[in-house]
Amino acid sequence: MLKAEDIRGYNLFTGLEETELAEIAKLCVKKSYAADTILFDPRTTTKDVFLLEGGNEAIQIEIPLSNGQSKVIVHTLSKGEIIGWAPLCPVQIRTSTVRVTEPASVIQINGADLRRLCDENHHMGYLIMKNLSCIISSRLENTIVALRHKLQQQGKKITA
Repeated sequence: MLKAEDIRGYNLFTGLEETELAEIAKLCVKKSYAADTILFDPRTTTKDVFLLEGGNEAIQIEIPLSNGQSKVIVHTLSKGEIIGWAPLCPVQIRTSTVRVTEPASVIQINGADLRRLCDENHHMGYLIMKNLSCIISSRLENTIVALRHKLQQQGKKITA
């Protein structure tokens, strides 16, 4: 079983108290993945949220393009970042491919269990959802930049 100090410093849990981290740590499971493992694909559902524990920059988020032959890498994760937040939201459909590019260790948390804790402890829930909204906003910005760059490479005119 993990302890509070094992998850302290993860961007999803910024601002949480030690007792709140301890409650979340009870839900956490460490897992290791080999290079070229796909954690999930678009339009799939899963129950787990992932936190990159080790293997800095070993996981990337990709969006396949319509032709199926190419993809846009919209973000490469650093240690402490969350991936697969869909189970924390009402609609739990994945929107991208998440690929392990080199051996990585992650912490997995059942999304329903974490949501339950957030419902029971409104302080915890508020901070986690506040942190999550900042993470999503940042990823959306990264995605827009990556897609614009890809379109420019293909010689397409970009508006807005």
